[in-house]
Amino acid sequence: MRKGTIITLGASAAFGVLAIVLARGFINTAVNTQYEQVRDEKARKVAKTATLVKMKTVPVMVADMRLMPGEPLTEQSVNIVEFPENSVPEGSYTSYEMLFLEPNNPSVVLTQMAQGEPVLAFKISAPGGRASLSAQLGDNMRAVSIRVNDVSGVAGFVSPEDTVDVILTREIEATKIGRYGKNVKGGDRKASFIAEILLQNIKVLGTDQTTNMGSDGPKLAKTITLEVNAMQAQKLALAKSVGTLTLALRAVGTSETFTASALRVGDLTGKKTRPRRSVRTKKARPVNQTAQVVVVRDGQPRLVKVYRDEAKKQDMASLQNPAGQNLAGGTQ
Repeated sequence: MRKGTIITLGASAAFGVLAIVLARGFINTAVNTQYEQVRDEKARKVAKTATLVKMKTVPVMVADMRLMPGEPLTEQSVNIVEFPENSVPEGSYTSYEMLFLEPNNPSVVLTQMAQGEPVLAFKISAPGGRASLSAQLGDNMRAVSIRVNDVSGVAGFVSPEDTVDVILTREIEATKIGRYGKNVKGGDRKASFIAEILLQNIKVLGTDQTTNMGSDGPKLAKTITLEVNAMQAQKLALAKSVGTLTLALRAVGTSETFTASALRVGDLTGKKTRPRRSVRTKKARPVNQTAQVVVVRDGQPRLVKVYRDEAKKQDMASLQNPAGQNLAGGTQ
């Protein structure tokens, strides 16, 4: 054989052996890495299981589906889940027996619950109860309804569980405006309006006759029911009689309140409106219907008042006085 051919065959064999060695090393490394990952994963699972075994858990009843207000609570709508003992919500139920004391009189859902949410005592009524609005009121709170339209009700975007501010717009007492804008007794009456925030951060209990907040879109309502205290209930009752109420929807999670001054018509543009000048009419002066005439009797002049149409007669009588006396009392 030729020498070149022998060298080529030797080099090829050497490269082949080298490739086999490298491939075997790569495969062994990959296998070992995969084995170590599986071994670590098993170790973690074993450690987690051991931790769970050591952690004490408590069974808790949770909603097994989405529950809406007014729906009866049944055994098919709930499930039992293990909760860590230190994470059990207050007011939860730990067994079916506690939740369904009277199977023939099921409880009613008062507040919407999502799937997997614990069933708490304040979210359901008593056995055989009904989804009454009074069961949803807080301590010492009242429910008051106000009439709204598509504008004052925020175009139907107000839903139960939202919070709103209540704005009162009313007409203030009209004043009599005279010349130069001064209040006078006989001036023209000029009406004005004022807007002020009556209540802030008020919870919405329901729209029309529903307390369901699971609506998919806005719904125009004629009445909105609000949760207020006794004093706020009085304010709303009075405000409904003296003006117009408008709702302002607040962002979710905002609860701050602020002091806002009342807004008048002149504050809309930042300029004070000048009252309209009243038109003053001249009063007709009364015509003096009397006249003073000097009458001389027995030589004594005397000043008397007579009507003007009689004044001429008195003057003529004095000229024809038989005593012949003048106005000064002398003789002619």
